[in-house]
Amino acid sequence: MSHAHYVLATDSCCDLPHALAEELGLTVLEFPFTLDGEQHFDDLGVSMPAAVFYDAMRAGAAPTTAQVPMTSYLRAFTSAAESGTPMLFLSFSSGLSGTFDAALIARDSVLASHPAAQIRVVDTLSAAALQALLVIEAARRRDDGASFEELSAWAESEKRCANGYFTTESLESLRRGGRVSDMAAFAGTMLDVKPILRVNGRGELVVDRAVRGRRKSLRAIAEAFAKRAAATENGTVVVAHGDAAADAAVLEELLRERADIGRIVTVDVGPVIGTHTGPGMVAAAFWGTDRDS
Repeated sequence: MSHAHYVLATDSCCDLPHALAEELGLTVLEFPFTLDGEQHFDDLGVSMPAAVFYDAMRAGAAPTTAQVPMTSYLRAFTSAAESGTPMLFLSFSSGLSGTFDAALIARDSVLASHPAAQIRVVDTLSAAALQALLVIEAARRRDDGASFEELSAWAESEKRCANGYFTTESLESLRRGGRVSDMAAFAGTMLDVKPILRVNGRGELVVDRAVRGRRKSLRAIAEAFAKRAAATENGTVVVAHGDAAADAAVLEELLRERADIGRIVTVDVGPVIGTHTGPGMVAAAFWGTDRDS
């Protein structure tokens, strides 16, 4: 497959399979994470498969994450500038991390010494399955002939039309990350309450609703898809899971019952998002109505 004469880049919170990222010709900057006192880099599951990471969490490990190092941004942006190749960088949501601001600082630093360089940084307002959906579509448009300017404008104007909903098996990781209170996590566990969460138009994580039981939580995601999805016959839907392949397969079936879907891309939720959602997270991302509506 031929790619346009510019670099399409993102970060590892896109959670794409490594082979697919290579097939799409992406430059992927890696987030660091610490597990059992040892630092690793999220290389899309190459050095640490998702199952290994989640097994460690189930055994009691409490991983932590950090931002993409400034040196990684500077290296990637400088390489593009020195080669005279434009770069479009699709960043993890500013509503969930400071990485977008760090990317802007790195871009401005590189442009100060390479003023003719073309480096665009887009805040995707997305993460995980949602970010994967945006990146996959951006790569498709690039390969269909979209120019650097056209693709940059498309990403900015259409990013909020990517919708994402997910649920978790347990509220514990969300509690540790400050997303839910201790009391809510305790009550939720006792009552088998499963939150349905989404990323809003500001790229922030919000609770959409709560239901009782795992099967109902998967059905609630499918219902949100049926309500908000655009035409899907020739489109892509992304299903993501944190070492919960069986539940992801159930969700895929529920989605297909509600629409004729062109293809479903299944991805593993990586360690950066997985640290905060825990084992058992299941998500769907799809094109639909503006998240602000």
